[in-house]
Amino acid sequence: MENKDNFTFSVLNSAGWFLTTANIAGITQLKWANIGSYWLVLLGICLATAIIDPLVNKGGDKGGEK
Repeated sequence: MENKDNFTFSVLNSAGWFLTTANIAGITQLKWANIGSYWLVLLGICLATAIIDPLVNKGGDKGGEK
């Protein structure tokens, strides 16, 4: 699951950098507020994942066969 999360974040991060550089280069005509909002939403997703993940996985390995 961790690799899937890292892949998803990598794709979203790359898309954000593309939007930023494309807007600087004049390829896109997006408002800077929209690009900033994208980065803030991505930051919010990262923070939510960082807070929720330890709560969900707090039990760890409960034992079992050794």
